[in-house]
Amino acid sequence: MAVAAGTLTLTAAPAVASDTRYALSIGDNQPPGAPTELQTSGKPCTTAEPYQLWQNDDLTLSAVLRDPDVDENGFTDRLTATFALWPVDEPTARIERFGANGRDGDRESGLFERELLTHDRVYAWQVQAADSWATGEWSDLCYLRTDFHGPEVAPVVTSSDFPVEGWHPALPGQFTFDAASTPDAVGFRYELLGDGVQTVSADRPGGLATVTLHPEAGPRTLVVQSLDEAGNRSPEARYEFRASDVAPIITGRLTEIGVPTPFTVQPQMAGVIRYRFQLDGDPEQTVEAAADGTATFTVTATRGGSRTLSVTSVTADGVTATAASVFRLTTAPKITATVYQQGGTSGGPGVPGVFTFTPRQPDVVSYRYRFGAVTSTVAAAADGTASVTWAPMKAGLTSLTVWSIDRNGTQSDAASFAFFVGNVPPGI
Repeated sequence: MAVAAGTLTLTAAPAVASDTRYALSIGDNQPPGAPTELQTSGKPCTTAEPYQLWQNDDLTLSAVLRDPDVDENGFTDRLTATFALWPVDEPTARIERFGANGRDGDRESGLFERELLTHDRVYAWQVQAADSWATGEWSDLCYLRTDFHGPEVAPVVTSSDFPVEGWHPALPGQFTFDAASTPDAVGFRYELLGDGVQTVSADRPGGLATVTLHPEAGPRTLVVQSLDEAGNRSPEARYEFRASDVAPIITGRLTEIGVPTPFTVQPQMAGVIRYRFQLDGDPEQTVEAAADGTATFTVTATRGGSRTLSVTSVTADGVTATAASVFRLTTAPKITATVYQQGGTSGGPGVPGVFTFTPRQPDVVSYRYRFGAVTSTVAAAADGTASVTWAPMKAGLTSLTVWSIDRNGTQSDAASFAFFVGNVPPGI
């Protein structure tokens, strides 16, 4: 290939290994194009005021490389990107960084460490691509302004729903953040510890914002910082308050699939007139509260696994509070037996016992069962039960494992039945 666009390279080489004659090849290389789609740390760069603000962190500049050359196999040249960055008021302080090698259409980046930048300064940057034979034109200029200092004053946090003194119902309440007239504060970063970080804009620079939060019961801490336009943070304001539990108290326990189970709920706030309750995935139901605010209802689980019962108390004013109880319902079948007792010693070699399997999950059509290492199957009767007769070959510890299979082919949890076979021979 050529040294520059339109320049020819003449290469002499033997036509074949055993031939002293030479072949002449001519190549033409075009310089890479100016890189495009320039980004400042993942965001489109700015070319005019107001310039993008960059906060106190390392700076990553990137661009998409361009090159018109394509060889006979459809490959483009390997390209190297050079990123240049300098303060607009001091062009001689230009810093250059090389990006990784790429090809036409690849986005490559250059890293400039935080220590190279100073606060409140405008920087220009551009990028250039080169292949092994030619260097392309520089891209258009991009600009950014550094801002490493956050608002100097911590915000003020207040709440009439959750004053700092006393205990207050753990219901949704409002909190107001005040940037204390700090002129560069345009928003707030806040976290009710344990609930994740959120942000909200102020109503004006140095102004206010109000958010609604629903704290869990107990002592809680709300951490708030003012944010400037670049995202720099002020010192923290910590607002500590106490939220009392107002969720209803649920009494009852689900233990079996298909068995109606009674539950009682009682309120922890005044004025409750009804309850909504729902076992996850099932339709929501409503029950009216008695004069003392309590209520009783029945829940029937139609499937096993981890099930969550949610109960919401409702006041005459429409105020709600929700509690939840989680239950683990096994789908493993029940096992009963004649002769052989679970965990006990009975029977003996050659003494048969009848083992009966009763389903916990609905629509059971068969069972898989395993005595020791031998697995077998048995069809279920119309009521979902099945029985097998089995006689041990030797005395000692024996284990039985059983799974039920429903009409969709779903296998239940495993049920285990361990017992000791005695030394009593048959007929004694």
